[in-house]
Amino acid sequence: MRRIIYHADDFGANEEVSEHILDCYREGALNSLSILPNSPCLARCMEMLEPYRKKVAVSIHFNLAEGHCLADPREVPWLVDERGMFAVSFFKVLLLSFTGRRRELKRQIRTEMQAQLERMLPYVNTLRIDSHQHYHMIPVVLESILEAAGGREIAFIRIPAEPIVPFLRHPGLYKTYRPINLVKNLVLHMLRLLDEPLLRPYRKKTAVFFGIVLSGGMDLKRVRILLGDFKRIADKKRLPLEVLCHPGRGMEAERLMDPENALCKEFYMSHNRSMEKETLMKIEQAQA
Repeated sequence: MRRIIYHADDFGANEEVSEHILDCYREGALNSLSILPNSPCLARCMEMLEPYRKKVAVSIHFNLAEGHCLADPREVPWLVDERGMFAVSFFKVLLLSFTGRRRELKRQIRTEMQAQLERMLPYVNTLRIDSHQHYHMIPVVLESILEAAGGREIAFIRIPAEPIVPFLRHPGLYKTYRPINLVKNLVLHMLRLLDEPLLRPYRKKTAVFFGIVLSGGMDLKRVRILLGDFKRIADKKRLPLEVLCHPGRGMEAERLMDPENALCKEFYMSHNRSMEKETLMKIEQAQA
């Protein structure tokens, strides 16, 4: 059996969210996490993580979805609002990248990605790459990140194009899948094809991914049912398996990275985050 990466996104969103994530290492299966480079409390959260750094893999969670930009807002006006907060959706970036505005869009994204990478360099020994809400799967964003990385060696890139076969093998779960997540998975598979020339050098530096169709609802019962199918696919491809959860729940809206971002506020304060924390805390017991 290949290695299983039990991963949590959004470390650094605030101290409360980060503490919930660390609980999943101290008492659960977590062995990997992603850090938001533009976190207002990054230094404090990295202090919290320091005792566990040798045992937890750390990725950069490149971010265009929420919070304040790290570049000068005047340099990235298409990405932010008048407050300097990110205000550009996944699909807006995707659509703009197919227009005559692509060159300027890429310049602005690359400027911001360079600023985020530079902020993280004091904290990371190796470059492991993913992104908030999977923006890096948009080719212009992935290009920008790779160019920002320059000649630095990249140890891992998340490719969140989730195999669909495990979900088809369990008809009893069909009615539990959210249609929007099936659409997201289809879009990510299409982008995976567009990204192929960029990702080809890293095809052995990735993992089989589990975390899109159940996104926002990685409950222990369904994860346990599906996990064996994903393990077999990972074994066949001779790759690790990455199981993604979002176990960091925030209870105070004013402490989030952008309290005015209604969608992100709903996501961080959802009861489902506590459910996903339970999954990471109990998954190894469930397999015993």
